[in-house]
Formats: sequence, C-alpha cells, structure tokens
Amino acid sequence: MALALQSGKSVYVNGKYAGTSIEKNGVTYVPLKDMASALNLTVSKTSRGIELSAPGGGANQVEGINGKVGQVLFNGLVRLEVTSVFRGSKYTNKFSGDNQEITAYPENMDLLVVTMRIRNGTKAKETVFLPGGGVSGLADDKGRSHAYRTGLSIDCPTRGAELLPGAAVEFALTFDIPKDAKGLSLVYEPYWTGKAGKAPFRVDLGQ
Repeated sequence: MALALQSGKSVYVNGKYAGTSIEKNGVTYVPLKDMASALNLTVSKTSRGIELSAPGGGANQVEGINGKVGQVLFNGLVRLEVTSVFRGSKYTNKFSGDNQEITAYPENMDLLVVTMRIRNGTKAKETVFLPGGGVSGLADDKGRSHAYRTGLSIDCPTRGAELLPGAAVEFALTFDIPKDAKGLSLVYEPYWTGKAGKAPFRVDLGQ
C-alpha cells in the first residue's frame, strides 16, 4: 500500500480517499478510522488491542460469489478455491518458508487456518496482494466478524504475487476465534491493483 511521502498529502486506497498523512521521524501516518473506512472495515477495541475487521453476519452481511470448501469459484477476475480448513491450538506455517509454529492468542481462543488457492483468470499479468483486502474476514452464526492475522505470523509466500494468465498462488489465512464460534463463513475479496469493485467470495467453511 503506497502512502504519501510528505506530510499533508491526501492518501487514497484503490481510488478511495483514506485521509491526510502526517510524517514524523521519517514515518508516514494516516488516521486509522479513515484507513478502515477506505477498506470497508470496522475498528474496535478487543482484549488483544485494536482490531480491523470486515462486516459480516446479520442483516448487513456481505454477499458475493457463494460456495463451499473444495469448490472453484470465479468472479470474472480470479478463480478462488478454499482447499482445507484447520481448527486447533497450534499450527505450523506451510507457505511462508520459515516453518514457524504459531499458537492461538490469547490461549483461550482457537486457531482457524483457511488454506486457499487464487488463480489469475484474466489474459494479462496481474499482481495479487496477500493476505487480502477489501471486505475480507470471517463471520459466525452470532453475527460476529473476525479479522485474519496480518503481522509476521501470516502464512503467505509473499506480500505481492505476480501471476501470469492462469498462474496461481497458495497461501493461508489465520484467525484467532472464540471456542464457541460456529456456522463460519469466509468472506474474501482479493486485493488486485486497479481491479476494485469485483464481487467478493463467500465460502461456507462447514464449521
């Protein structure tokens, strides 16, 4: 995500205004609430700190291309397949190249790891930014939404995968969810440069 390099510059995400930047000690800052709004996310305080999460569940749940685990879904731009779902307390990353073992945080939560494959469905080389963007997250049957991890523990081979036509990238989304979370659906919108507005995917995870 490219930010302005000088203070007082307007910042845009996929063409949507995301606030005015402030630069201090060589670091550029943008108001969190403005950035969240540009990404169609909500900001909330949790036991872990501040969470950015996608809206999900209830009357305003995000709809899109619907499917189940193992199905290949197409939105006119990319083909997406959720290949497996892991739920437990420990997981070893498969795609990040570091074989990092991660645990649920806090300890009274479950890890939910959703392994996915994204294939370029266009006729041109495209770049997909991982782990995702837009209205992406996890919704449960109680109307709660859960954000995936975006820090150093993510299980992705790269932050930006250049894909030739027909090429694919595999990665996993990692969530920390309450043990009582059921009826889980993954809402996922691939983050592609200049390709905003395509329908997101909604996958029933069978949990």
